[in-house]
Amino acid sequence: MLVRLSTASLFFAALANVSQAAPDYAPLMPKAVSSVMIDLAQAGPRIVAVGERGHVLYSDDQGESWTQGKMPFLRMLTAVYFIDDKEGWAVGHQSMVFHTTDGGETWSAQLEGFEFQRQVNIDNLASTERAYKALSAELIETSNEGRELELEDALFAMEDAQYYAEQAPAPTNLHDVLFLDQNRGWAVGAFGRLVQTTDGGKSWIDVMQLVSTVEGFHFNAIAATRAGELIIAGEGGVLFRSMNAGASWEQLDSGHYGSYFGIVHDEINGLTTAFGLGGAIFQSPDFGSSWTQLDSHLTSALAGGAVTADGKTVLVGVGGLMLTIDGSDLTTYPQSDRKSLSTVLPLGEDNYILAGVGGVKRAHLDGPGSGNGEADKR
Repeated sequence: MLVRLSTASLFFAALANVSQAAPDYAPLMPKAVSSVMIDLAQAGPRIVAVGERGHVLYSDDQGESWTQGKMPFLRMLTAVYFIDDKEGWAVGHQSMVFHTTDGGETWSAQLEGFEFQRQVNIDNLASTERAYKALSAELIETSNEGRELELEDALFAMEDAQYYAEQAPAPTNLHDVLFLDQNRGWAVGAFGRLVQTTDGGKSWIDVMQLVSTVEGFHFNAIAATRAGELIIAGEGGVLFRSMNAGASWEQLDSGHYGSYFGIVHDEINGLTTAFGLGGAIFQSPDFGSSWTQLDSHLTSALAGGAVTADGKTVLVGVGGLMLTIDGSDLTTYPQSDRKSLSTVLPLGEDNYILAGVGGVKRAHLDGPGSGNGEADKR
């Protein structure tokens, strides 16, 4: 493949969140196309890929050649999303969000992770102080010994918030991003991070209190229906669903308690598929109300997925694993180079773009003899 220079540990490796000066632009590198790439998106006919060292690549010829975009970031980019052929968002480590209006050629920061985390810490301290003072006043007026532990918990929460407010901010990593339209978007990440925008990313708010877990599980993926219903999947089998475009959320139970690394929704068949550690695949016909586990006979982690135009679910993962789910048929297509894959983008007629340890590449699935490994139908 040709890269034109113009104008996992792969999947969820946690880099140290160390403060740094204003980032330089990621250097233009001839071999960026073969560096670790994490996510893919369609921007009209264009394909955009993001990955390590702030690398952004775009292709206008279905992945035959790639051009590196201009990104003011030097760390891992973990996800990218476009609402049309021009406007898109990318997220990455240190709670950074970037925006483009030219199809991925140039990017600018929309959410500065360190400043955002500093404000979150300040706001959290203010809210815990209010909660503690309100509860203290209530118990003074109506003495209730049974609520003394509740008051103690409120005090501990306030003291914890005060500690973090006094420390240098340490923003968590973002793992996925999704927009319903030009204005409404969400990004999810480590330790239960959920941020939301209603103005196209001009401002972001922290809404992780709506999806909190006692364990502080990481969120790894977010998906949506055309009607604006949202679903989040993450560590420990955690699942959250919103039926009102993020106004409120409810926790779901799929019966699986290993980590989910991805989730996709198939509008054609009305199926939601969550997947992750140990080859786990769970499907829901009612957007999370009930779940059924698919017997994949797999042990390798599944990291990314997509749905084709004709309603076929395609998943990829560790060791070059690639599989399709079509009704009750599950067919695996192991890639011959066995390099771990992080995501897949369908192009039509069994053609795909794959991203992962070996960078970005094209793949065509036509069964045995295709050069992509022996097809195995279950």
